[in-house]
Amino acid sequence: MEQEKELTGQESLELITRMISRARRDYYDTGLSGLLWGSVITICGLVTFANYYLQWPALDYIWFLTIAAVAPQVIIAIREGRQRTHRAHDEPLMYGLWISFGISMFLLSFVLAIAPSTHEAAIFLTVYGIPTFTCGIGRNFKPMLYGALACWVFAILSLFCPYPYVMLYITAGALVAWFIPGLILRKRYLNAKQQHV
Repeated sequence: MEQEKELTGQESLELITRMISRARRDYYDTGLSGLLWGSVITICGLVTFANYYLQWPALDYIWFLTIAAVAPQVIIAIREGRQRTHRAHDEPLMYGLWISFGISMFLLSFVLAIAPSTHEAAIFLTVYGIPTFTCGIGRNFKPMLYGALACWVFAILSLFCPYPYVMLYITAGALVAWFIPGLILRKRYLNAKQQHV
């Protein structure tokens, strides 16, 4: 039986550094979730804004698109989970955060459908910022951090804005919190994928 060589402190440090570097290289968010939700909310917000002037009853149901987007999100999450060779230490936390966000948004939509508020946009934008800010801080990803801060500023501004224009704040929030960070993550993911090929 071969004797295992005991590592010096310096060798141990180098080994740990290499492993962390490898894990960091192998762990990239594809950005697809940000693109999906940024697109869906942007489309819903713009259609709702336009429908204020168009008055087409069928367009009142555009927000059901968010329910339809859950299926592609589940597929994206499963596919990304299978492709990862390393798991981030905070991955369960992030999953829990986004699942609780989804449940909260569903419940908030349900509650506001029963008891409408004149400040719905401010409420939604405030909630949009919570998981986005947490991910921005937790993953040290400044575009999400700035997107969350923008959502909170938009929430305040929406309080002083009449209805249909608040939908433009919802749209802007989705763009800066999810779509633009999703584009950045997607570009990083594709660049990393090319370098590993």
